[in-house]
Amino acid sequence: MIYLNGTQLLWTVFLSLILCSVTGCKQTPADGEREEQLSSTPQPAEASPTAVKTVLLENTSFPVELIANGKVQARQRADLRFRTDGVIQTIDVREGQHVAAGALLATLDDNRQQTDLRQARLDQRRALLDYEDQLLRSGYRLADTAALDTEIKTVARLRSGLAAAEIALERATSALAQTRLTAPFAGTIANLNARPFNQANAFDYICTLVGDGALRVEFKVLEQEIPFIRNSRTASVSAFSAAEESYMGEITNINPLVDEGGMVSVSAQLKGPSNLLDGMSVRVIVGQALANQLAVPKEAVLDRQGRKVVFTLENGLAKWNYVEIARENSTQYAIASGLNAGDEVIYTGNFNLAHDKPVTKAD
Repeated sequence: MIYLNGTQLLWTVFLSLILCSVTGCKQTPADGEREEQLSSTPQPAEASPTAVKTVLLENTSFPVELIANGKVQARQRADLRFRTDGVIQTIDVREGQHVAAGALLATLDDNRQQTDLRQARLDQRRALLDYEDQLLRSGYRLADTAALDTEIKTVARLRSGLAAAEIALERATSALAQTRLTAPFAGTIANLNARPFNQANAFDYICTLVGDGALRVEFKVLEQEIPFIRNSRTASVSAFSAAEESYMGEITNINPLVDEGGMVSVSAQLKGPSNLLDGMSVRVIVGQALANQLAVPKEAVLDRQGRKVVFTLENGLAKWNYVEIARENSTQYAIASGLNAGDEVIYTGNFNLAHDKPVTKAD
């Protein structure tokens, strides 16, 4: 037996403590404790299938659309003005008023024209008396004029001044008529600029008359789109403020000239009544149907890694398909390659899908 003195004992305890700190002084758990710890660790639960909606892909008619911005125009529209000078006496209509063809719109002070007309009538009567005198001097009576030679009557009319007097009377009658502004066609009054007691020539025009006839739409397309327009012949028109209301129109004119921007003007006449107004900006959709196309909703097509992807449903799993787009319209894509008729295409719930991820159909 070895006996240690106090100093040796202290060194022994010190070295034991150092050795314990190096080795960690840890106890290895028993196998039963290890299994209990593993069993108590939470394990990740298997993810539930994603709910999706699908559509069965089949060959169908695909409406191709060309979309443009246009302006509504009335087929009849005129800025009306007096054809003679004078002071405006009355304005007989108000803005927004509907008028019939021939309705009186405004008048000028016509005192001068009335005087000129009376003078012209007097001059015509005086010339007629001189004409009769010319005939009597030649041995004819006025009652015989129907049987007179044309040359004799022409000479008599010139010498008497009757021909010139009749022309002056016509001018005076026309000048008086020009003091009354009337509607050349039925329509609605707009842009009423003039006011009474002002000179007529102080205004560019008195008012604008917008006709009751059918409206038309003017829009522009690229020159390479003209063959598509010629084959379509119809257009759908809607106001930007009420896109849910659309009106059908028939393409009537294609301008044969191309402007500096490579654009061509096209006109379409609207069919039937509408809530559109002259000058309104509208959206024009020209459509043409293509047969035997595989069409999918736009929501079904995703951008992944710079390519177009569509997921299909096969045996409860989502399948990743690269596709090529042939054409598109406002709601659909026509698929050129990557899908086949009979595929079940996923179009909702597809944003976070991956290949072979479990999915289920939503109710």
